[in-house]
Amino acid sequence: MGTLHHYLRDRAQQSPDVEALLAANARFTYQEWDDRTNQLAAFLLEEGVQKGDFVAILCKNDHPYPTILLAALKIGAVAIPLNWRLTAFELEGILQIARPKLLFYDEEFAEALTLAGELVGKLVPAGRGLEMADEYAAIFTRYPSTAPAEADITEEDIAVILFTSGTTGTPKGCMISHGCYDTYLHGSRPHAEHPTRFLAVHPLFHMSSTSLIFYNIHGGNTMILLADGEPVSILQTIESEKIEAMFAFPSVYAYLLEELNKKQWDVSSLKYVSTGGTKASAALIQRYLDLGIPMTQGYGSTEAAFVSGWHPIMGMESADSVGQPFKNVQVKIVSPDTGEEVPTGQVGEVIVKSPYLFKGYLNNPDATAKVLIDGWYQMGDAGRLDENGFLYISGRYKEMILVGGDNVYPIEVEDVIDHIDDVLEVAVVGISHETLGEIPRAFVVKKEGSPLGEADIVRICREKLAEYKVPEVVFVSSLPVNGLGKVMKHLLKG
Repeated sequence: MGTLHHYLRDRAQQSPDVEALLAANARFTYQEWDDRTNQLAAFLLEEGVQKGDFVAILCKNDHPYPTILLAALKIGAVAIPLNWRLTAFELEGILQIARPKLLFYDEEFAEALTLAGELVGKLVPAGRGLEMADEYAAIFTRYPSTAPAEADITEEDIAVILFTSGTTGTPKGCMISHGCYDTYLHGSRPHAEHPTRFLAVHPLFHMSSTSLIFYNIHGGNTMILLADGEPVSILQTIESEKIEAMFAFPSVYAYLLEELNKKQWDVSSLKYVSTGGTKASAALIQRYLDLGIPMTQGYGSTEAAFVSGWHPIMGMESADSVGQPFKNVQVKIVSPDTGEEVPTGQVGEVIVKSPYLFKGYLNNPDATAKVLIDGWYQMGDAGRLDENGFLYISGRYKEMILVGGDNVYPIEVEDVIDHIDDVLEVAVVGISHETLGEIPRAFVVKKEGSPLGEADIVRICREKLAEYKVPEVVFVSSLPVNGLGKVMKHLLKG
């Protein structure tokens, strides 16, 4: 295994004049990008950031994000990407745990940081619309582009902490090491025969997108950043920048097909597209194949990172699977009751062991011990392995709801609704959705005669929760419970 802090430096030495990073108002070669990360690293050092310190990023898909990420890693700091869809209330919960030394943010998210207070050492505005914020822009006129002193970093050191909500509603920071990413890129990730023009439209704060930043540097690719994920904007960028590959949720590709049916677009440059986060249907995969565009998909999680992958060359007869485990990844299907491995073809809980597993949850050993047992990560998914080693996911043992690739834990939503006056009981479940996979639905029991309406609950949820967590609301007279008084949520799912 190796480390990530040399990736950009090494690539700049190999292909200094290749376009590396393109955004709305900026285009940088690998040499120029490396120089900018050196300048930003000098700023971080002057601010007192040292190895192991936390540097948070609350920015959209524009050039500051990957520049901040790489600059932090160069000096041994730990990058903490933040979900810009979260509310001030949700971000406060994360910052309570992380307490970063610096937090770079796009000015449009300033309001979401109103509760940050003393939880952050220093706030640094980075983006202002499609331009750089003044304070951030000044860094590149004030600091030298010479490389920082060599940091003593090992593959076991933490590179990135990605936050995911816990089943208790408490945010959990997944600690990902340098070696996790590096081992995957050197041992499992296939490389293109020539540099690829890659469209980064998927939000960069996700595990998949973070890994793709390193993937593109490792392969010497050109990464085009697009903050606007609207279908027309994506298709315009594919045309104008001759995009060859991209990653997005299945729902994005479904909307792209709708737009392609309305108007003629030139997508002939696309060599392949990738997806993940939630299962792509065989029908969607086939529709792209009909356009001459292979669609690949992967399976994993923030904690387990990279588990399996599927490619059309594996045969459309296995398109309903999530492919075969990557090199160095062991997958077992076990009984959720006994922990014993079940026979091939039988459904059980998916558990994973690999060099890509997270190092645990930040400051939360109890939560870590519940999911990481004897080196095996408990995915919480129900699945099966067939005789050819293809993994099929049939559902989840956990209550987590997967909304277009974003995790929603019912208790997060239930906690908000429970605090509403006139609410007696609430239970939140995931229900099927054609494009997003699932969406949350809240079954609410209110006080008799209460004027509380669906719109009232939705409004309050929008004040406290990210938009993708806001549920549909159904009022019921009671919730189904078992003899112990526990709500039987499977009955609510219908």
